[in-house]
Amino acid sequence: MRFLVFNAGSSSLKFDLLETSASAAPARVLSGAFVDAADGSGRFLARLPGAPGASPTPVGSLAEAATFVLDWLADPVARGSNLLAGLTATVHRIVHGGERFRATTALGEAELAALAAIAPLAPLHNPPALAVIAAVRGKLGPAIPVVGVFDTAYYANLPEAAYRYAVPKRWYADFGIRRYGFHGTAHRYMCEAVRARLGAGRPTARIVSLQLGRGCSVTATHGERAMATSMGFTPLEGLVMGTRSGDIDPGAVLFIMERAGTTPAEMRRELNEASGLLGLSEKTADVRELLALERAGNPQASLALEVFCRRIRHFIAAYICELGGVDVIACGGGIGENSPEIRRRILTGMEWAGVNLADELNAGSVGANASIAAAQSRTALEVVLVDEASVIASEAETLLAQRTHRAGV
Repeated sequence: MRFLVFNAGSSSLKFDLLETSASAAPARVLSGAFVDAADGSGRFLARLPGAPGASPTPVGSLAEAATFVLDWLADPVARGSNLLAGLTATVHRIVHGGERFRATTALGEAELAALAAIAPLAPLHNPPALAVIAAVRGKLGPAIPVVGVFDTAYYANLPEAAYRYAVPKRWYADFGIRRYGFHGTAHRYMCEAVRARLGAGRPTARIVSLQLGRGCSVTATHGERAMATSMGFTPLEGLVMGTRSGDIDPGAVLFIMERAGTTPAEMRRELNEASGLLGLSEKTADVRELLALERAGNPQASLALEVFCRRIRHFIAAYICELGGVDVIACGGGIGENSPEIRRRILTGMEWAGVNLADELNAGSVGANASIAAAQSRTALEVVLVDEASVIASEAETLLAQRTHRAGV
């Protein structure tokens, strides 16, 4: 099967063209991205294979970017052939599936209407994904299936004690207020990757996975089931992130709104876009820049990094208790994959839990899959280059194969 996978963020659109088969992992034919021009113009610039730097063709929305991708892939002059020929489906990562979308789903009119109704649950992510889907359907027509893969689906079977908040029951019954969890495809990929890597020779049932990038989350997985996760009703809860606050006393939010007259929209912006590492440092949300500022003696950068790592350690310790021990700690995402210094700060001092980092292995592991545990470590420590697109394509392949089987084809 051939799938075109779209991963729409709030300010980027990644795409991957993959071939799948029942006997092998998905094979990538081509991939690229459109990214925010970062000049305040609202434009998106292409990062395409064979086109170093930014494409000279900016577009004004992610929907336009998706249309550009379809035309670009189908151009036999530029690509040598029509790469969309024989396309099985387009597959879309969708951040929030709410209570309804608990598994990978073929998206027709009814499903898209239901997704539009829950778009306010993830206002930075779901609307761009829906806009991309609309553009793709308009371009390719109804003959090509559209499949949605949901970040929240990995957490559909969380224990009730893990997903319920201690608030009036009507909040859950009437408004769906519960922990949904996010980054599910990334955490699933990390768990599958480390189990395949470590094989049958080591225990791998209890995994704490860290997805550390612009957004950050921790998940505890036992066997095939997610048992706890740091993100909640929205992707705002949990760890300190680039510009998101993570956990904060809701009383503090109410206090600021009452005393400063802050509106809900203003508070949403401050918690999502002006907090986290940026809010603490008042300089940047980029860990690489914060480390450089710290080396130059900037105390706010140092504080931001300390708070960031401290919060992660708290969640790791809590999830070790949740799982009754830990067999593997996996690190993924832009920070988890590329920052040995942050990994060192997080994992050093956890020898009490059987976590022993090999300093030389860790220092040498940048942007590559690697095992970084010392020989005496009871816990495997793994760096995983997360490939969400392969998970998304595999999910779509399974869904469509099941539909074909049920139809008797």
